[in-house]
Amino acid sequence: MYSFMSRRSCRDHPEWLSPPLVIDAADFLKYVQLQRTLPTTAAHLTVCGRMDVTVSLSRSFADEHGPIGFPRGFPLDRERDFDDRRIPSLSPGLRRDACSDHPVDADGIPPANILSRYYAENFFGVRLAHSLMERSGLGTEGNFPNYLTTIDFWNLCLDNIKLNNDEGQGCTPQPLPLSTWGMIFSAVNQMDTIGSGLKRFADLVPLIPSNVLVKIGRSPERVMIHYSRAGEASERGDRYLEIIALVFHCILLWGSAAPIEIDQLSLSSLLDDRDGSPLAGLTDDIDRHGTGLTVSYSKAVLDLPLGVRKYQSPPHHETTTFLELAARIRQQGGRRQSATVEKLRPLLLRGPLSQQQAADRMGISVATLQRRLARSGTSFRLISQEMRCEKLLSLLRTTANLDDIAFDLGFSDRRSLWRACQQWLGMSPTEYRNAHMS
Repeated sequence: MYSFMSRRSCRDHPEWLSPPLVIDAADFLKYVQLQRTLPTTAAHLTVCGRMDVTVSLSRSFADEHGPIGFPRGFPLDRERDFDDRRIPSLSPGLRRDACSDHPVDADGIPPANILSRYYAENFFGVRLAHSLMERSGLGTEGNFPNYLTTIDFWNLCLDNIKLNNDEGQGCTPQPLPLSTWGMIFSAVNQMDTIGSGLKRFADLVPLIPSNVLVKIGRSPERVMIHYSRAGEASERGDRYLEIIALVFHCILLWGSAAPIEIDQLSLSSLLDDRDGSPLAGLTDDIDRHGTGLTVSYSKAVLDLPLGVRKYQSPPHHETTTFLELAARIRQQGGRRQSATVEKLRPLLLRGPLSQQQAADRMGISVATLQRRLARSGTSFRLISQEMRCEKLLSLLRTTANLDDIAFDLGFSDRRSLWRACQQWLGMSPTEYRNAHMS
């Protein structure tokens, strides 16, 4: 038998503290044969993302079987027998260029554009998270990645809303039909300034059955938006608040058409830095305190006009804005690309550009742009196609009209969009939507 002893208290499962969790040696060996990951025999592990444990093994066992370890979120369950069907695999890396083979730092914290798999599993529930990830091509049962990009997570949220017609993501007292939040965002965008828009936002949020509460505070230098939930605080509830705060930040960016920056973030202490946050990367000034979260902006934003761009197609506008944000902070995580590629990607996500236009905005000649991209093993055409395809996959998850999507991607008409979809996805936009949601 091998014992699993707690190193610090577990808020949600205090019953795990005593007696020790025990599994049979034969079953443990079965797991060891599947996964050999850590270079120590007394490994610091995390169970279900909440509790740290130490696995103690005899030296002879380690000598015979090699170094062992458990992945993040290893599902120990006192009520069931240990069996290999519940053993998650360790994926070798992330999709696309999300991160390198070592996606976390020495403290186990992922880059700004990366979330742990546990973040998605805790937010959606394990079964639904796995179903959504499999539907999105992120893996299959037993072979899901340990980390997701924030873009992947955003797309999972869009898929879940479309599949279940619930903008509450299962986190609210009752389902919130599609465009529930959109009605509030539209009303906010009709205000003259961000200051009046924030007041209207705080007034309207309690009118929908979301249990979300919003309070606006001010200091001599900042304006603060505090998000909380009625009732008992929970990890899942505070993750939902992170999503709402991120979406509303995108609404302000869209409606003002101004480069609004977040000055400070105070996130929930119920959540673990090692799982990441969709808001990470939007500011360097982040701490964790209490429950809920607070987003602080410079007081100067209060006088910025709203309605510069009309809010007419939820969640099309916030998705477009989020993709631009994600491109901007992508350089903080994963494999670092050349400075030229990092500058070019956000430009292309904001809107279609010719090679000459892109070079002009970067302050270099077309020849210099081509030469620098060639040194990075790519070209303007390849990056442009990659950005358009990434944006297409997200926008097809919304209810946006195909003509609007074609315009966003720089196509002259719907037929050009159809041809691009056939080339990139092997099917038409309508077929992709139908197949993806069937």
